[in-house]
Amino acid sequence: MKTPAIILSVVTVATGLISSASAQSPGAGSARVEQAQRFRIGESSRAESRRRMDGVIDEIPSSPGDPDLGQQVILRKREQVTPFTVFANTSGFYTDNAALTDSFTVSDYFFVAEAGVSYQRQIVRDLYGEMTIRQAVFRYAEYDELDFDSLNVGAGLTYVIRPLWGIAATARYNYNRLTDGQEHDEFFKNQTLTLNLLKTFELSKAHYFYAGYSSVFGWSDPVAPQRDEHGIFAGYRANLTRSLAAEIFYRGAYFDYVNDRGDWNQTLALSFRWEPVKWVSLSVSASLGFNNSNRDVFDYEVFNGGLGFAGTITF
Repeated sequence: MKTPAIILSVVTVATGLISSASAQSPGAGSARVEQAQRFRIGESSRAESRRRMDGVIDEIPSSPGDPDLGQQVILRKREQVTPFTVFANTSGFYTDNAALTDSFTVSDYFFVAEAGVSYQRQIVRDLYGEMTIRQAVFRYAEYDELDFDSLNVGAGLTYVIRPLWGIAATARYNYNRLTDGQEHDEFFKNQTLTLNLLKTFELSKAHYFYAGYSSVFGWSDPVAPQRDEHGIFAGYRANLTRSLAAEIFYRGAYFDYVNDRGDWNQTLALSFRWEPVKWVSLSVSASLGFNNSNRDVFDYEVFNGGLGFAGTITF
């Protein structure tokens, strides 16, 4: 049985990457929606390596004197429960297709700053709850008409199904509100219900593989970009050293829009994360996105790459 700490960590990562892999239709306004969703990879990365469980009992290794002393156990000191995480980060990215178009593409650099708070706690055995609030600002170097602010409020439950090989089932609700970066007028609201099934394969203490299925049901205002998503995903994470980790992630999904539009979307992402101390991390990431629609005007390819700095405090 894989440890619940690893499973919860992977659930958080996969949920964030699934959100970041989402793509919207081309155009200035929808491109802003896409960048907001794509940036959610940051939330999952921050949660990595911070899911800890209460206490563990280990047997002392055997020794020649054991028959005289009897069996011994050592009780490790229980770690203090720290359900709250306060986080803040800044990142800079390059994108070769800022407006997500098939032709006449334009490249740009954009800056992202985000802050928020998350709460995660074990409810009963194998059932865990999570709530997160975060606010982010996106600012573009050249095309400032793409500037926007993004508010996300969400909560979810994860249940580890031990009789089914430790598969983790997650249900999560999220509310997203986008406002214009100049006048701060609201131009997009979206509510989503995400359902995940995920299985982890712990290859060793230093690396693991995970795979799963997800469905995302959305209700947006305006309605035009509203869609449901159904896809599979897989990832591999390796702790190269005590402070350096690498991760590769793939997702393929079908986007079912309300207006009879259907897209096949794929995302491939690679990231490296260096954590010199427990509460600070530096990251470099790159992702490729491919969208093929039944309406050719919505076909596109996009590359995003950049650097990030993040800080977290748990209590």
